[in-house]
Amino acid sequence: MPSSPLIIDCHAHIGEFRGYDLSEETLLEEIDREGVSLALVSNIDGATVSGKTRGLDEGAANRATAHAVRRHPDRLRGLLWGRPGQGSPEALERFVTESLAADEAGRWTRRVFTGLKLHPEMNQFEADAPEVDGYMRFARRHRFPVVIHCDAGVDEASPERIIALAARHPEVPVVLYHMGFGGPHEQTIERTASALEAGEAELYLETAQASVEAVLEALRRVGPRRVLFGTDATYYGKGHYARYHALLAALEGTLSPEELTRVLALNSIQLFALEREHDS
Repeated sequence: MPSSPLIIDCHAHIGEFRGYDLSEETLLEEIDREGVSLALVSNIDGATVSGKTRGLDEGAANRATAHAVRRHPDRLRGLLWGRPGQGSPEALERFVTESLAADEAGRWTRRVFTGLKLHPEMNQFEADAPEVDGYMRFARRHRFPVVIHCDAGVDEASPERIIALAARHPEVPVVLYHMGFGGPHEQTIERTASALEAGEAELYLETAQASVEAVLEALRRVGPRRVLFGTDATYYGKGHYARYHALLAALEGTLSPEELTRVLALNSIQLFALEREHDS
């Protein structure tokens, strides 16, 4: 891993997905082995993929995330799993005040949840459907960024739909996970860059499963302040982070030390308000 003293993976999971090792044990082993400072986790059990995921409702999925974060407060923070059309943003309100600990005055000292995760493909809704607007308003109220699975080959999760949603809520930061997943990445990068240039929305790109070339192109087009390091841990199971060594080497060889720190950690710290988690 790079010499950067701080690495935050903004895209990790707990839960079960048939054919993949997303166990909490493997995740913790991997982040410890590779020196990842913090991983932001959402619960894949909230996905509805027949025969592969558990399809838990929002309450059950997010309670499990809260429990995992409380068990490992030094290594994990949570992303709420939202299910537009199947759940409700109102039901997520109780999780906003979830805490890891409280001081003697009973004030929150840390937050369990730092953002909202949406997966249009695995929960079968169009990213820009009207029922998603309530979740965006929820995110705005609580100053949460929204991270959305982006797949250029799947209509429901296309960059066009995600950016259309983000443009309706320009005050809500939106992270396009995978920057197109299997691709084409160029479509997502170009559409994001043009939307940013036009001031349409507050957008960020994330690196999970993207090729080294795609990430470097994203950095050229939108700049280091708009790219977040994330890996979809532990999609590759044991040895997961080894699959990103080439990307990390390319980033270290291309970016200045300040830019590298920004992509690997500072963007996530600022976007997910991690520096404020000790506020009363």
